[in-house]
Amino acid sequence: MNQALVRREDLNVDNTLIQNIAAYSLQDASYWSFKGRSKRNHCHGLIQYPAMMVPEMQGELIDAIQSVDPNITTVFDPFVGSGTTMGESMMRGLDFVGHDINPLAILACEVKSGPLYVKKLNDKISDLLSAIELSNSNEVAVNFKGIDKWFLKEIQLELSSIYLAIKAEPSKWARKIFWLALSNTVRSTCNSRSSTYKLHIKSEEQIEKIGSAKVIFKKNLLKSFENIKAHKEMLTKNGHLKRSKSVSKVSIKNVDAKLRKKSKQKFDLLISSPPYGDNSTTVTYGQFSYLPLQWIDLSDINEKIDPSILSYQNAIDSSSLGGSLKESEDKRLKLINRSSSLDICIEKILKVNPENIKKLVSFVYDLDLSLKNAIDELRDNAYMIWTLGNRRISDIEVPLDKIMRELLESRGCTYVYEIERTIPSKRMASRNQIASTMGKESVLIMRR
Repeated sequence: MNQALVRREDLNVDNTLIQNIAAYSLQDASYWSFKGRSKRNHCHGLIQYPAMMVPEMQGELIDAIQSVDPNITTVFDPFVGSGTTMGESMMRGLDFVGHDINPLAILACEVKSGPLYVKKLNDKISDLLSAIELSNSNEVAVNFKGIDKWFLKEIQLELSSIYLAIKAEPSKWARKIFWLALSNTVRSTCNSRSSTYKLHIKSEEQIEKIGSAKVIFKKNLLKSFENIKAHKEMLTKNGHLKRSKSVSKVSIKNVDAKLRKKSKQKFDLLISSPPYGDNSTTVTYGQFSYLPLQWIDLSDINEKIDPSILSYQNAIDSSSLGGSLKESEDKRLKLINRSSSLDICIEKILKVNPENIKKLVSFVYDLDLSLKNAIDELRDNAYMIWTLGNRRISDIEVPLDKIMRELLESRGCTYVYEIERTIPSKRMASRNQIASTMGKESVLIMRR
């Protein structure tokens, strides 16, 4: 088949996809905002994680892509986060591969992926709660810099009782569920404010109101059980469960998107939402995870995890996109003329605060490395769906959607369509004082 004919067929498929997606907006201009139509239940309710995607939107986008490309069997997410895309892929019986640098994200995804031994889990929860009730630890089970700053002594002892009881559970699959419930408990019982993902101390009055870690953990664990039970019921209803395990083959890896090695497999569809900016100043996933990870046995997540990622509260964020500001001028030279939108944005920021260029350039440089790796993982003509938000630097909007499009086009990818959506509510914007930046998102659809 000649290249012109192949090209024409590709464009016909793209046009059909555009028409299918645009049809929703014709009925309702605010359709893709999902206001009042989004719920975080079953597996999506197992963790509160920063900047989570809308499950229903990701699911409908998968359906739209499958309507024009029925050969999709594997979905890839290089920034898997809490696993929203993974959950929706499992609901459709699709295999899934997810990568993330944050161990807490890996834990959340591994719990969601199963196994879903509901009856066994119910018994193990009863045993665990009984053990915790009988335990009154006199010693703190973990130690890290700042523990007395971030936790009251009585909370440290209660968390230690929970920690030791979980460690005594013989089944690793059950321990992971318990660790995830403990992570939610740590966030509720620490002395850091819940109004931000950065670590900021609560007022004395707020600290005095912190409840019992044991009581809160029990509530979180029972809620987790109900969500896992509902997750299993959903998979069963959709015909995608076999012997308490999802029929989807799921692989979750704790790797750095900008450094990871190329895999042998070629994926059929990419759906992801990369960080909207460097983690130090936008969404601090690492700081959010820092305290919970101190109370989790990291070897249950990944035996090869380097403990230094918890050596200080910004360690994960410093290893993430844009975490290093070194050699920013060299990085800029490598990016120059790859994205006209980036070049224009840099010139605007230079006039206001030249130092802030380092943040932008370092982030985009690392993002571009990640994009190269992600593209290499895809089969020919595979679609990519990127959910993006435009942050501000020096009060100048950074057009990440345009920058992403141009970087991908410079690597041979084809632009297909873009959806702009308002964010009716998202655990990110107002909590990090960037509401004016993140009131809208763009969904960028590209093809390899």
